[in-house]
Amino acid sequence: MTTSTNDWFEAEYHAEHANDLAEAQQWEQAIQELQAAVEINPENCGWQISLGKLLDEFRQYHQAIEAYQKANNLEPQNIEVLTALGIDYNRTGKYQQAIECFEQIEQNNPTHEPTYCHRIYAYSQLADHQKAEEMFYLARQLSDSCPVCFCHMGISLSARNQYNRAIYCFDKCLEDVPNYPQANQHLAECYWQLEDYPQAKDYYLKELRNDPRNIEAILQFGQMLLELGQYDLAREKFHRTLEFEPENVTAHMHLGDLAMEINNLEQAIEHYSSAASSTPQYPIVYRQLARAYARVERWELAREYLQLALEIDDQQPEALMELAETYARTDDPASSQKCLEQLLLMVPDKPEVYHNLAVCHFLQDNVEKAIQSCQQALEIDDHYLPAMHKLAMAYIALRQTSKARQMVKRALQIDPNNEKFRKINRQLRVRWPIYLIIGGAQRACRKAGGALGRLVRSP
Repeated sequence: MTTSTNDWFEAEYHAEHANDLAEAQQWEQAIQELQAAVEINPENCGWQISLGKLLDEFRQYHQAIEAYQKANNLEPQNIEVLTALGIDYNRTGKYQQAIECFEQIEQNNPTHEPTYCHRIYAYSQLADHQKAEEMFYLARQLSDSCPVCFCHMGISLSARNQYNRAIYCFDKCLEDVPNYPQANQHLAECYWQLEDYPQAKDYYLKELRNDPRNIEAILQFGQMLLELGQYDLAREKFHRTLEFEPENVTAHMHLGDLAMEINNLEQAIEHYSSAASSTPQYPIVYRQLARAYARVERWELAREYLQLALEIDDQQPEALMELAETYARTDDPASSQKCLEQLLLMVPDKPEVYHNLAVCHFLQDNVEKAIQSCQQALEIDDHYLPAMHKLAMAYIALRQTSKARQMVKRALQIDPNNEKFRKINRQLRVRWPIYLIIGGAQRACRKAGGALGRLVRSP
C-alpha cells in the first residue's frame, strides 16, 4: 500500500493528536485518532502497538489483539509485541496461543522473565499445574520478587484448593505492589473458601476501593453475601454490577432468584427475561423463566420456555418433569404422560416418575395402568408412600377393599402418624357405605394431578 505525502501528513497529525489526547486521559478520542492514523498507514508498527495499549486500557482485548497481530506481522521478533499479544491471549482464554507467543520469546531471549511468569497463568488455566510450577521456578531464577509470578502461582494453588499456600503468594505479590490488580480479590476468594468471612469481606472491600468497576469482584462479593444470608447487601452488589454492565447475565439471574424468594414474580420475570435476551443459548435461563411463570399459573408461557430449554439440551430430567406438570395443569394428561415416558428413558430408577405417570393414568380414567405404575414405583422404593396412597385409592375405586386395607396397613407400619392413611383406615374399619368410600377415592384420583407439582425437582 502506497501512502501519498498528504496522507502521510494526515496520518502523522492523527497520531500526534492521539498522543496529546492520551496524555489528557481522553482515551476514547485517543483511540479514534490512532485508528484513523493506522487506517491511512497500517504499516507503522509503533502506532499499532500504541493502539493495542489504549484498547487494553479499555479492556477491549479482542480488538487489542488485532492491533498487536498487525504489529507482529510487521516485526515478528519484537519482544514487546509478542509479550503484549501473549498477555491478551491469556485475558481472552486463548491459553495455548499465549504459550506459543512466550515460547517464541524464550527461543530468542531466554532471560526475558515475563516469558515465564505469564506462562504460569496459562498453564494453571489449562490445569497443567506441574508445568505452572516449573515456569514459576524458572522465573524466580531470573527475578526473586516478581509480583506477577507470585500472583499467577497463587491462582494455580487456589485452583488446587491449597488456599494457605495461595494466600502466602498473594501476600508476597502485594508486598511488592500494594495495589496489584485483583490480588486482593484473590485473597478474598481464598478466605471465603476457608470460611473466614470477615477477612474475605475486608479484602473484597480493598479490591473495590482500588478498582470500583471490577465486576468479577463485585459479583463474587454478592455471591458470598448470598451464602451468608445477607440478601439485601447481596442485592445491592448485583444492582451495582448492572450499573456498570446492564446486560450482565449472572447479576440478572441472581436478582431474579432473590425476587422469587420474596415472591416478587413480576420482577423475577423481568430479570430472567433480560438474561434470556443476552444469552439465548443457556437452558437454565429459560428454566427459571418457566418456573416464574408457573408460580403465577401462566402454564402456557411456562411450557413455551421449557420447550425452548429442551430444544437447546434435551437431556434435562427436571425440565421434562416440569413440562409434564404444565400439561397436567392444563388438563392434558396424555401429553404429560408422553413427557414422563420420555423421562423414564433418562431416569428409570426414580419412583417419583412412575408415581406421576400413575397420576396421568388416573386422570385418563385408566386405573389398571395407574396401579401398574404405582407398583413399579414401589419396586424401586418399597417405602414410597405417595405410590401407596394412590394404590389404596385405586383399589377402593375398583372395590378391592381387602387390597386397600393391606396397602393402608403397610403404609401405617412405615409412618404410623400419616393422616391420609389414618383417615382411609378409619373409613375402612367403621365400614362406611362402600359407595361413599369409592366416591372419595375416585375424587382423590381425579385430583391427583396436584402431585406432579410437588415433584417437579425430584429427578
